[in-house]
This record gives sequence, C-alpha cells and structure tokens, in this order.
Amino acid sequence: MGSSISPFATTIVVSILVAACGSAPSPTPITTPPPAGPPAPSTPALASMSPSGSVAPTADAAVWLDAGDLREPRNATNVVVVGTGEVLVVGSDYQTSWGSACGAATSGSDSVEIGNPEKGVWKKTTSLPSRREAPVLVALRDGRALLTGGETGENDGNVAYSSTYVFDPADRSWTQSGLMNTARSNPAAVLLADGRVLVAGGFYNDRTQARVLDSSELWDPVSGTWTRTGRLAGTRWGASAVTLEDGRVLIVGGVASQESAPIEQASAEIYDPDSGRWTSAGTLATARSGFVLVALSDGGALVAGGLGDLATTGLPRLSTVERFDPGANRWSAAEDLPFPVVGASGIRLADGRVLLAGGSVREPELIDADAGTFVSGFTADAALFDPDTGVWTATTPMPSPRAGASVVLLADGSAVFAGGSAYEGPGTPPCPEAHPQVVRYVPGS
Repeated sequence: MGSSISPFATTIVVSILVAACGSAPSPTPITTPPPAGPPAPSTPALASMSPSGSVAPTADAAVWLDAGDLREPRNATNVVVVGTGEVLVVGSDYQTSWGSACGAATSGSDSVEIGNPEKGVWKKTTSLPSRREAPVLVALRDGRALLTGGETGENDGNVAYSSTYVFDPADRSWTQSGLMNTARSNPAAVLLADGRVLVAGGFYNDRTQARVLDSSELWDPVSGTWTRTGRLAGTRWGASAVTLEDGRVLIVGGVASQESAPIEQASAEIYDPDSGRWTSAGTLATARSGFVLVALSDGGALVAGGLGDLATTGLPRLSTVERFDPGANRWSAAEDLPFPVVGASGIRLADGRVLLAGGSVREPELIDADAGTFVSGFTADAALFDPDTGVWTATTPMPSPRAGASVVLLADGSAVFAGGSAYEGPGTPPCPEAHPQVVRYVPGS
C-alpha cells in the first residue's frame, strides 16, 4: 500500500452484560477513549483493547476536542453549518453507510437540534413538520438550510415526500417552500455556485408503485420553486454527489434497480448548470457503496473505500482509492487507504488535504455466545490524503471507534463529526448503537 499506517485497525470488545455512560464536560483534548454512550438495560459497554496491529503512532499535532453530547444520539443523520456558525442536526435513521442489517421497523424522525461545537452545547429546536427518513439537507448561501424529500417510515408504508422546508437559524423556524415535481427519497443533492440546489435520482414510492429515478430538479432560492432539468443517463438511488471547483456537479455510484440484490453502479456523470445536461464522467474500476467522495481543490475528486459489489466481489471492504481527472474525464488509481473500510467519514480540510476517519473495517466477531461478547469491527483510526503527493499518512485517531458519522467544516478550519454508530449492537440482525458524542478535529501543522 505504500503508506505509513498499518493495515490493521483498532478493535474493541463488547459485552452485553455491562452498560457505560459519560463524556468529557468541556471541549478539551481527549487523550483516552470515552465510554460509548448512555446506559440502557441491553446496551453493551465498550472496553478498549491494545491490539498489536493498531495504526502506527503519528507525529502531527492534530487533536480531537470534545464538542459535547447530542440531545438524541443518531446512527445516521443530516448535518450542516448555518449562518450563525452553529451546526444543525436533522433526523435519525437506522439505515447506515456501513451496511447495517438492522431489521427494526421505524416511523421516521422529526427530531432537530442545533449546537455550538466550540462550547459543546446542543439544544433541541423546532421539529420538522412531519416525520421522515432519508431526506437531504443542504446549507444555502444565505445561511439558511434546505430540507427536501425523504419518505414516511416503514410503519407508514415508505411513501416518498415531495415537500420542501427551509430552516432559518435566526428564529429557529421551518418555512414550507415549493414541492418537487417528483417525490423522492435518498437522492443526491448539492448546492450550486449560483445558490440553486440540485437534486438527482432517488427512489419513488406511493404504495401502488415504486421505482428508482433518473430525473433531476433545481430549486430556485428567489422563487422557492422547483423546475425539471436534464435526466441522468441511468437511474440512481443513494448516489453521492459533489460540486467541483469549476461549478459542475459530479455524481458517483448508487443503485440502479430495486429488483433482487442491489447492484452498485460503477459509472459517474457530470452535470453542467449552464446547459442543464448530464454527460458521462467515466467509470470506476470498482463499483462500490458506503464510500467517501470528496471534491479536491485541483478541480478533481477522490473516491475512497466502501463495500465492493455483491455480484462480483461478495461485498468485501475496500482499501482502493480512485481519483477523477476533470481534464481527461477519467478515473485512475490512487494510493490505497491504509486499511479497508466502509462507512468512514471524509472531508476536505482548508489546506486541501482530505481527512478520513472511523468506519467499519471488518464484520463483528462473536467470542462467547452465552456471555454475548463480541469484537466490534469499528475503528477509530484516521488518515490524511495529500493531493499534491498522492500519499496517505496517519493522523491522531478519533477518541473512540465509530462508523457512519456526518462531518462538516467550521470557519476556523476544524472538522465536526456528529452522529454515527458506536458499535454494531446486540441481536440478530444487530441494531446499531448510536454514538452520542460530537467531536471536533483540529488539524496539526
């Protein structure tokens, strides 16, 4: 792999006979892993090990700061920075990026909270007008945030929403905006350079019919209305998208069909806001889900990790990384990650480097069925990718393992990680245990 980090990631032992709770009370550097979450009768405690194959020590000066506990722990959520500098957290779901097999039926979530990560204070705020799963949340240029799409929970038939709401941090209110032309859950969504919002693909369901979508729509912040724009070359559900430096939008992956086992797409497409058209952006060497997609400062993009395609590879965790060249309109292999991982969190830092942290590096391993003890497959390891050298290097690990966290960048250059799962959870299939703690990564020199 050519990296300074060992390919073996941190493991943790879990016993369903003990419960743990607590977190640091103030935003000071964390030097020991805190307990995983609040007590519950069936909640395992996490006791960290000192495995011989952990990530090699790092010499950089990066630190992780405690940013407080969410009022409601969330396995999967939507997070943006609003105009006040606070972080808005919307919704909660069991459907995780690391491939949770939890069979629990849900009713969706209308839960919203807002916080100041520097002070470590989080407060409940105005709830959504209706419960929903798998919506999208986009930070707007004027400091507000737009939420659209999603679906009712499984208990209510998974009916897709077309409704749109805008959150104003000044008065903590949600205001209804226009309806999408096509209701959809789990679409890709990005903010364009001109302030409009693009949504693409997703899944439509109205109890009588269900289908994966190839349509795209644009939301206008002036009129508050949605208009149709170019169609994707193929249907995509659960794809990832980023806005590139030149203002175009790159969309990657996603599931093309709901029939039988989901097959991830290896293809990518680019949207041109000037023409309103999608064109091919090449094909990944490896189709994958649960990967990290980050736009690079050189105009390209990076895809890292994920789960391989079920039909061809049997869903292995991937360490491979691919880099998009917008000039050549093609993908090429980059240096592998230090360890194979799915459900990691990734973001571009202010200096152009890419931070990747956490995720699931292996399936949990049952040690003692009678005692309910198992080794979690989650990691706390973190690494930095330098786009100039193309090299991954170790950085300070997270305070405790987690997978599926949402991450945003603050104005001061620190990265805030919220939500995600602390471990896979007890039961068959397991229902993940949400991580309550928010942490902030402050880059070193």
